[in-house]
Amino acid sequence: MKKFFIIWFLFILFGAEFFLVFTSWAGNKEAVEIDALINDEEKELQALKNKIALQEKAISIEGAKESTVLKQLQKIGTQLKIKERELTIYQLSYKVNQKKIISLVQRYKKAEQKLKYQEKILGLRLRSIYKEGPVYPLKIMFSSNNVNDLFQKIKFMNLIARHDSELLYEYKNKLENIKEDKRALFEARTKIINLKEKAKKKKKEIERTKKIKSKFLKEIKKKKSLNIKTRKELVSASNNLNKLINKLLAKLVSGEGLEITDKKGRLKLPLSGPILNKFGRKRVKEYDSYIVYNGINVKATKGTHVKAVFDGKILFAGELEGYGNLVIVGHGNKYHTLYGHLDDIKVSVDQFVKTGEIIGLSGDSGSLEGEVLYFELRRNGKPIQPLPWFRRASK
Repeated sequence: MKKFFIIWFLFILFGAEFFLVFTSWAGNKEAVEIDALINDEEKELQALKNKIALQEKAISIEGAKESTVLKQLQKIGTQLKIKERELTIYQLSYKVNQKKIISLVQRYKKAEQKLKYQEKILGLRLRSIYKEGPVYPLKIMFSSNNVNDLFQKIKFMNLIARHDSELLYEYKNKLENIKEDKRALFEARTKIINLKEKAKKKKKEIERTKKIKSKFLKEIKKKKSLNIKTRKELVSASNNLNKLINKLLAKLVSGEGLEITDKKGRLKLPLSGPILNKFGRKRVKEYDSYIVYNGINVKATKGTHVKAVFDGKILFAGELEGYGNLVIVGHGNKYHTLYGHLDDIKVSVDQFVKTGEIIGLSGDSGSLEGEVLYFELRRNGKPIQPLPWFRRASK
């Protein structure tokens, strides 16, 4: 009889896989959702790597054909930007895995506590069944007073049997879940170590690329031939900007609420920071030449919010050689403002913006001056002195 009881117990313990699958799915739902987030980030990372290859190939072909300073600077800037984005993805994945580990540890501890509690209950129940013996159901049935009493007792015993079965299924399921959580914890901890190492290597790559860019910018300033070549390219870039402005003149917004002419002397700068140059021509003694500044460069740490100086409509939002990531806002009455060297653009073409609304983040894309915001104010397509339009504008 004891042998029969043991066989019956083992059958119940290792049967009913349906209950295992269902409860395992419920218990691991959160972990699956977190893994899905990590997979999305990894797909984005792979897409960025593919983008790097295509961009570098395109820039390399153009650079080899024209060998322009601005294109070389653009190539370095693109490499740096994408490396920084890769690092951001590594760091985000690291945080996701940290949260996953915390969640798994908490669930593992709770599961262990519940398992110990269930072990006590099962132990008591199994001892009770063992003491009652295999003939106990027969004793119950033969003690019935009538047929109705017999059916009630059979129903009652079926309920007890079902409850016992569910207890055993749940116990086995928790054992499996604990094993699965241990595996998931090991994988998450291994992944977090790998991500930390990848982030460390990526930071070194970023620093190397920054040094290459810094060295290149210093060469432009020191070498007369390279400096003159760059100045010529900047003039060409300015001409390209003028052509773009002429195309956009027809799109300038006019109407109520866009009377920027009434705001002269009352506008706020797009961001706070020292102004690095004066508007207009500046003589360069070293090379006996002149530089024409159609706008101002405002020193700003990369990532600083850049805000629209007045209500308007986004006429251009994209990259332009010599200006990096550029946003042009139309303000009506043939006025518009330009915001260049942005690290990131937060608006799109045809979007309306309000005064003080964030249009991008400051950066150094296409910049020869490092981390700055390039700002222009134009009327009828021609640059005008912007400083008198602002409340407090200091050199």
